[in-house]
Amino acid sequence: MVISFGSINMDLVVRCERAPEQGETIVSTGWLTNPGGKGANQAVQASRIGAETFLVGRVGSDAFGRDAMNGLSAYRVDVGGVMVDPILPTGVAYILVERSGENRIVVVPGANGAVGAAELKILEGLLQPGAVLLLQCEIPFAVVLEAARIAHEKGATVILDPSPWESVTLMPGVFADVDYLMPNEGEARALAGTSNLDAAAAVFLGMGARTVVLKRGDKGVVAAGAFECPEVPAFSVVAVDTTAAGDSFQGAFAASLDLGFDADTALCRAMAAAALTVTRMGAQQSMPDEVEVTAFLEARLHKGDHLPKQQI
Repeated sequence: MVISFGSINMDLVVRCERAPEQGETIVSTGWLTNPGGKGANQAVQASRIGAETFLVGRVGSDAFGRDAMNGLSAYRVDVGGVMVDPILPTGVAYILVERSGENRIVVVPGANGAVGAAELKILEGLLQPGAVLLLQCEIPFAVVLEAARIAHEKGATVILDPSPWESVTLMPGVFADVDYLMPNEGEARALAGTSNLDAAAAVFLGMGARTVVLKRGDKGVVAAGAFECPEVPAFSVVAVDTTAAGDSFQGAFAASLDLGFDADTALCRAMAAAALTVTRMGAQQSMPDEVEVTAFLEARLHKGDHLPKQQI
């Protein structure tokens, strides 16, 4: 069982050749709306990989909320733990996607900011030994920490994506209930206060995290903790849109652990899922399923690409 406890948004995506400079106006090459939010995205990817997946969070009683819930249900995510806020609107993310595939995102929390005691109670009722809990920081950080504590006491595996990093409050032992901390390299440097990624990983381990995975986009990952390979290169692909690549990574990693893969193999499968995700536009609709991930890894293995432990 995989449980994602976190944000649910509607993404408003604008495509452009490049991001505008300060005070500059440019013309878009197209736009679209699609369901998003880190909590929802990671749940979708976990479900598509084949794990029984639950989402706990909050939406508004508006069209965006209804569309987001319908989309999640279509991906076989159990949304019984999602509450509907009678006042606050569904969260929104404004995403600017450049021709290169790089993006810039502004999030309006909406109902995500009200996630709290009621959702924690729902989560506690779902958690059981062996479950995998996905956490992100688009909901109040104090609630994230309490969710991690409850999950740790229940014998679940806890995966934390500390994004947006500005929401994280650092203190001694802050990651004591986190089994896998997974920031990207920019977040890692900002949180740890160092440009050296090895030093950043050491800082996070010192704050209690059992294992740290630093995501570096097309440069692969740097890992510290429960992995045989401390540095793994990325699969080479042509990026179209990097939106939700990190969410794809986390969701696929969680699902792979839940399905019984060891940590190194789960890491490899997560990297394959993220690589496939960036070759397509959008967030949830760009995420691959189990068949696609397996086929991708088999093809890359035949090409001689490095795969941890040579397993899929």
